[in-house]
Amino acid sequence: MKKRKLGHSDLEITPIGLGTWGIGGPPFWPDRDENESVQTIEAALDNGINLIDTAPVYGFGRSEEIVGKAIRGKREKVIIATKCGLRWKNETLKGLYNNLKPGSICEEAESSLARIGTDYIDLYQVHWPDPGTSIEETMVALYLLKKQGKIREIGVSNFDKNLLESAMKIAPVISLQPKYNMLERDIESSTLPFCIDNNLGLLAYSPLASGILSGKYDKDTKFDGWRGKGNFGIFRKETFLPAMETVHKLKEYTVTRGISMTHLAIRWVMDQPGVTCALVGANTPAQIEDVINASNLALSSADRDELSEILDNREQGKGDDNG
Repeated sequence: MKKRKLGHSDLEITPIGLGTWGIGGPPFWPDRDENESVQTIEAALDNGINLIDTAPVYGFGRSEEIVGKAIRGKREKVIIATKCGLRWKNETLKGLYNNLKPGSICEEAESSLARIGTDYIDLYQVHWPDPGTSIEETMVALYLLKKQGKIREIGVSNFDKNLLESAMKIAPVISLQPKYNMLERDIESSTLPFCIDNNLGLLAYSPLASGILSGKYDKDTKFDGWRGKGNFGIFRKETFLPAMETVHKLKEYTVTRGISMTHLAIRWVMDQPGVTCALVGANTPAQIEDVINASNLALSSADRDELSEILDNREQGKGDDNG
């Protein structure tokens, strides 16, 4: 895979990156075998993926620890992206809260460095905005970490255009990590164009819409865990059925062409203007091999036009995003 420059930084990353939310295991996902998780990350690196995205909130730091074990002896070959600002109250209550105050950011950064076993983090990202802390306080703290050499670059995640613009006035932000896939395209109205105009890298998470775009499920599927609660993201009752109607049309499209739904969904994100990288989750080495094959899929202009017709019909009547 040919590497792409991440925004206006010197970081060069592959157009597919490995997301490690699932590897963290509970409380969001089932417990994973640690050896298999390490082997999965090693398989990603062996297959040319150089960006590993993690966060301390994934499994109470377990994801970062597993990443650290997998990259031991290979640090210079890997771009490590992790995050700050979304914290657990404790492992018993398992309550999440936002904290982007300078003291908390510094504490999280030191903990992440220790868990990963590295002297620096390549891309340190704000996980979610914190309404209780001014953006000025947050960005000054991140800029200090950069000047200290503990992080190479600053990124943000789940920011709208206005908040992103405010952050950039204070510190050198190089990237945005938003949710973006064929079914969830809110960023296209203002946030994505802003990133393109300002040469910001874009790391798209959830390119498979939390598995919906894998083609494995239908409208009658009963999900476990957070997906089964029906109150988050595309799994909300008002969005799930319309999404599955679009998935049905996409499946018909892939069947006529003999291609995989997973490959199509990942390739579509990779090909979108402004996107630097599609962050794909994987829990086994076999899944890595399958993900890599998405980079070999080529979509013609006719393919893109037909896909746009399917997806644009879905978007009719929707409003803008928050930018």
